[in-house]
Amino acid sequence: MRIVGSAAGINIHAPEDAYFSYFNSPYIGHDIGSAIDIYPWHQEWGGDVVTPVSGKIVKIRKIRMGKTKQFPTHEFDYGIGILPEESVTDIVRIMHCEPTISEGETVNVGDCIGRAIRSRYFNYWTGPHYHVEILPLESFRRSSKSYPLEFEYQFESRKPSSSYEMIELSVGSVTEDHIIGYAENLGHATIGDLVGLPAVSEERNIEGILDGGLSHYKIGGVIGATELEHGKHVHLTEFPVGTIRDTKPGASLFNRGPSIRTFLNNTEIRGLSCFIYSKHYTKKKTPQLILIPQKYGQFKGLFKEGDLCELRISGNINTVKED
Repeated sequence: MRIVGSAAGINIHAPEDAYFSYFNSPYIGHDIGSAIDIYPWHQEWGGDVVTPVSGKIVKIRKIRMGKTKQFPTHEFDYGIGILPEESVTDIVRIMHCEPTISEGETVNVGDCIGRAIRSRYFNYWTGPHYHVEILPLESFRRSSKSYPLEFEYQFESRKPSSSYEMIELSVGSVTEDHIIGYAENLGHATIGDLVGLPAVSEERNIEGILDGGLSHYKIGGVIGATELEHGKHVHLTEFPVGTIRDTKPGASLFNRGPSIRTFLNNTEIRGLSCFIYSKHYTKKKTPQLILIPQKYGQFKGLFKEGDLCELRISGNINTVKED
């Protein structure tokens, strides 16, 4: 297990073979930098969810969700509250996990606490994951009260090695939800054994790992960047994707804009989903990239595993995108 964030003296752990995100989500905990989504290696609905902390299960809330969606979902979501050993009043809240434990039980970091569910809070492209944040027990229902996370990521600014003249993407898998592919000449940024798409500054330096949905979500982050100036643009290749709004130890946050348009061959797609990956999700040091269709099921019949495609990115005058 690795530490992926801390607040109120509590450390959050994730499996070494998981990938994760702080800002690739439209919900408030991510907008204020206080939540992390952890995507386990199995990537299966019903797969194991492990606890990110040791402590006592003090609260389990069953949540009836809204109307059904165009893709299969569970009828209920859950909130699980764990009181860590080092805390008296602050808890770790976990969502999108059907619990196999009960209130009053004690768990250790890495213990299985339930199964990953497909929540109606998700979009169709959202993979199996569990949401984690730290907040006061009395505010169990309110993500807006969760504590901003602290990080220890550091990235040394460097010049890009890719020219981006033509981005070739190798298709790894195709589902109704998305495509997973590998774009070797898109470049990458690494922090220790973590890797992701490179975030490029206005000075044309790589400043860290891009974390966010481009351009289908309103926020994003640059992991490892702590000196980007407020109001400056963040780029993917030569195209701006966001404007810096805040910096904190280990990361800079940006608001979307300008938006980008993305094409796979001649098919326009909804966007690119950017995460922080461990080496388990790379091929020839290239991290996987998740491509989102304009509508559920669009990629089926158009692309297949093993295809070599051109990934094309362009600017977009219209910066309004559906969330």
